[in-house]
Amino acid sequence: MNNINVFALILSGSLLASTLLYLYLVHKTRIRKRFLLTDNLAAALVTTLTVWLLFRTGVSQNFFFLGAAAIALVTMVAFLFTMIRFWRTPVRRVTAGPGQVVSPADGRVIYINRIEKGLIPVSKKGGIASRLDELAKTPLLDNAGWHIGINMTPFDVHKNCSPVKGIVILSHHTDGKFLSLKDTGALTENERNTWVIEKGKEMIGVVQIASRLVRRIDAYVREGEQVEKGQWLGMIRFGSQVDVILPEHYRVLIKEGEQVFAATTIIAETDENTD
Repeated sequence: MNNINVFALILSGSLLASTLLYLYLVHKTRIRKRFLLTDNLAAALVTTLTVWLLFRTGVSQNFFFLGAAAIALVTMVAFLFTMIRFWRTPVRRVTAGPGQVVSPADGRVIYINRIEKGLIPVSKKGGIASRLDELAKTPLLDNAGWHIGINMTPFDVHKNCSPVKGIVILSHHTDGKFLSLKDTGALTENERNTWVIEKGKEMIGVVQIASRLVRRIDAYVREGEQVEKGQWLGMIRFGSQVDVILPEHYRVLIKEGEQVFAATTIIAETDENTD
């Protein structure tokens, strides 16, 4: 078999292995399908060139070994790309105007619910519910509002920002038991951090909910500190969901299933407030 045929064989095998892996990730974690055209192709190319070098330099001429190496390399490169996306700290330019609220997280909108006055909001993930009782410690629930849930995949930035400019009046940490979000009662037992930000005469809530692989939720600001719109509040290691609670007079500008981005996507607005 000549060199061109060997290279074509390695390329097709690497591309097949990488595509199958990313199709699995799309199904399992619901990452955006565009990664099939970016990270997938990049992982296949890096794997192809590496295995080709192993063959050309005489490290191995055994096709079984080269095939196993290709599968291992695809997995390693895909994991590396995922970690780079997970840990990155992007520089985001906030363009939202007065009275506009930016998304606190990168991810997909999984629900938009109305909250009645005085009722405790309930976070939901995969049919599992958790009462956010800590929000009752502030005037946030004195009026009706909106409750928006944002699901993060491993490919999303896992730092979360303040959706508005204001003063942090609550930073409440709830210890978890490191259970899977698929388990009964998981959201009540997984680690989470709840923020309430006072903006003028109104309150905005942000809830970070960790997954079973969590190490901790890092907080970058404390109660009493002023935060700017789009300023990083903290990071979930590792995380799966961020909820935001808004007063009822805000017009929600996003829809369920929409991909949003922290600090840049405007999720709601009102004519009544200015920053």
